Amino acid sequence: MKNAYITYLKLVALSVVAALVLFALGYYPTVRLAGEGAIPSMAVGIAISLLASCVGSVPVALGTTTDASKSPQSILMATMLRFLVALALAAPALLSGFFIKGVLGIWIGFAYLVMLAIDTVYSVHLVDRNRGDFPC
Repeated sequence: MKNAYITYLKLVALSVVAALVLFALGYYPTVRLAGEGAIPSMAVGIAISLLASCVGSVPVALGTTTDASKSPQSILMATMLRFLVALALAAPALLSGFFIKGVLGIWIGFAYLVMLAIDTVYSVHLVDRNRGDFPC
């Protein structure tokens, strides 16, 4: 269980770094294209994707470290959970009227894809490290 906790913390740390890099790289283009008022929308969009990634990382950390035969199921569960959390957080934010919808939607989608790529590479690395390949 301790190994799963460390694995989860590593993946969350990597996701937080990616979110900070996305914010830093996206700040100027967002201000240039949508104005200063779009920065909260960008930040919330990145935060939604980051939270979805953190929640989706739990099955990966648990499934790839506790029982190697359950790795494929845990990765699929993580993908589904990540999507549902992102949807559950994005829908109210988009419908609230507090944020610029276009900017929020673009940053949710872009950050989601970046976080998904990071989670996928990390998941594949864990599976390779623990037992080689999927049992098919």
